[in-house]
Amino acid sequence: MLACPRCLQALSVPGDGRLTCACGATWPVVEGIPDLYVADPQAGEDPDLTATVRSFYEEHPFPHYLPDDNRGSLVRNGRSKPFTRSLDDELPPNARVVELGCGTGQMSLFLGVAGRDVVGLDLSGASLRVAEAMRERCGLDNVRFARGNLFHPPFRPGTVDVVVSNGVLHHTADAREAYAVAAGLLRPGGYLVVGLYNRWGRLLLPLLKRRHEALAGDRGDAWYHDQHLHPHETRHTVDEVLGWVHACGLEFVNAQPPIGFAPGPPSLFAPRGAGSRLEHWLVQLSWLGRAEDGGLWVTVARRPT
Repeated sequence: MLACPRCLQALSVPGDGRLTCACGATWPVVEGIPDLYVADPQAGEDPDLTATVRSFYEEHPFPHYLPDDNRGSLVRNGRSKPFTRSLDDELPPNARVVELGCGTGQMSLFLGVAGRDVVGLDLSGASLRVAEAMRERCGLDNVRFARGNLFHPPFRPGTVDVVVSNGVLHHTADAREAYAVAAGLLRPGGYLVVGLYNRWGRLLLPLLKRRHEALAGDRGDAWYHDQHLHPHETRHTVDEVLGWVHACGLEFVNAQPPIGFAPGPPSLFAPRGAGSRLEHWLVQLSWLGRAEDGGLWVTVARRPT
């Protein structure tokens, strides 16, 4: 799935530790990880913020692994969470999946266990080295990691079955533009799965800072830093993100937690009503109690066929 980020042509491997393109561009491969990063301030990237966020994750790769984690623990951890379990149950094993902002690769590797063709893209070399080491430990040749720019990704538009970006876009300079870039990668019928901080669900998180700090040894120092000490985050309402969905020419499919009161199927990819503005307001007020889990909510959208 990887393509030259300058011209979007196919890349070749000449055998000298780099990738090349017919346009003349060459890209290094560092410790098995292609470095396809291209700066692009015109696309919504803020170079100073990019440097700050990259430095944060170089020091605190996230999410963390335990020393004895392996393929089995990866599956058990993924299957224990309703969101990742739903993804694994409902995405076909032949799906072409891109994860934007993969961090240390837990999601990419978990979805790759079933044989899916998965590419995880991230800004942080430190996080990707952790991901690559775990990929080798798990023996997942169908998963690949690359360093790249979310605003200028090394993939051809309109070619990906599923784009996943969970807990990432709100750490960029322009979450709305990042969403549009991700949407542009989808083939007709493809799905975009995005997890974002909600404005209301995140509101009371500062009240839990001391408690989470005390628990950091158990839940992971990386988790505490990501939740409480990140240098940049934005928070987004339901109506705001639904506006992004429609502006990108996508169809709303579902959300987790649901954003309306009408009952619907448990399937993450089964169409469900988006609800009214009043329902969105009431639902988000109920999310004030979700500060403990970070106030993250997931929207699933689809490109029409």
